[in-house]
Amino acid sequence: MPKTSPTPATRLAYNANGLRSVSLDEAVRTLADCGYDGIELSLNAQHVDPWAFSAADADRLRAVLDATGLTACSLATGDPHLLSGNAFEPALVDPDPAERARRLDLLRRSVRLGVLAGVPLVVFSTGRRRADVPPARADAWLDEAVAVLLDTLHETLDAAGLPRGSTVLGVEPEPDFHCATNAQVAALLTRTGSPDLWLSQDLGHCVVVEDDALGSLEHHLPLTRHLQVEDIADRVHAHLVPGDGDVDFDAVGAVLDAGYGGWISVELYDHDPVHREAALRSREFLLQRFPSLSRGRGAIDLSAFEPGAAAPAPAR
Repeated sequence: MPKTSPTPATRLAYNANGLRSVSLDEAVRTLADCGYDGIELSLNAQHVDPWAFSAADADRLRAVLDATGLTACSLATGDPHLLSGNAFEPALVDPDPAERARRLDLLRRSVRLGVLAGVPLVVFSTGRRRADVPPARADAWLDEAVAVLLDTLHETLDAAGLPRGSTVLGVEPEPDFHCATNAQVAALLTRTGSPDLWLSQDLGHCVVVEDDALGSLEHHLPLTRHLQVEDIADRVHAHLVPGDGDVDFDAVGAVLDAGYGGWISVELYDHDPVHREAALRSREFLLQRFPSLSRGRGAIDLSAFEPGAAAPAPAR
C-alpha cells in the first residue's frame, strides 16, 4: 500500500450539498463566516450543473473563493437524481451498456468541470450492482469505465496546460454499492495502478458497513486523499451532526492525528434548513476532538449564536 496523502496539513471543509437552498456564492460566504477552510463542491442543478456550468461560472467561483480565502477542495458527483428518478441510477456497473454509458458521460463531464473549476479531486462512486450480475463482471465494467475517466482526466489537463496530478480522481465506498468498503476500493486501485486514482473515505459509511470501522479507516489512510465525516447512530445510514450519534470521534481523532494530513469535509445533505447552525456545531465539535484540526485554530463562541442571525466572527 505505497500511496500516502500528499497534503501536508489537515484542513476542514463542508460539502455544499448541505446548502442547496442558497446560491454557490452564498454557500462559500456562509462557510467562510463559519470559520471553514474549504468547500466541497457538489454536482447538482443548484451549484455545479453538469450541463450548464461554464467558464464564466468558474471565474465567478474563483472570485468569491479569492475574496473569502476559502479553497474548493473537491467536487462530489454523488447527487442521487442527476440521471434518474431512481436514486443513483444508472450505475457504472449497470448490465445495460447504454445505461452504463449515460453514467460514464456524466462523470466525464464532471472530470472536465473539476479541472475547469480548479479542484484537486473529483469524487465518484460505483453505484449498485444488480443481484444477477456476477461481481467479476461488474469489476470488468468498472475497470473499463475508470480507464476512460483517467484518459479524460489526462486529456483535459493536457489541453489546459496543467500538470498531471493537479486534479486526481477519488472513489468513495457507499453502503449497498458495488464498492461498499474501503478494501473493495483498494482492490480497484491495485488493479488500476494509476497514481491519479485514490480512495475518498466517508467515516459514516465505514461505521455502517465495516466490521472494524476504526481499523479500516486507519489501514486505508495511505490510499486516502479525502475524508468525509458525519455522525451515525446504531449503524443506520443517516448523516447526523457530529456529536449527535454514537461515533467515537476522540478515537477517530487520535487515528487521524497519527497518520493523516488532508482535507476533512463535513457532509450533512439533510440539514439544509439549518445549514448555518449545523456547520457551526460541526466545526466546534470537530475542533475539540481532532487534534490535527485544533492546532493553531480558534473556536467560535456558540453561545452568541441564534438561528437566523449572522454568524459570530471566527478566530482564524
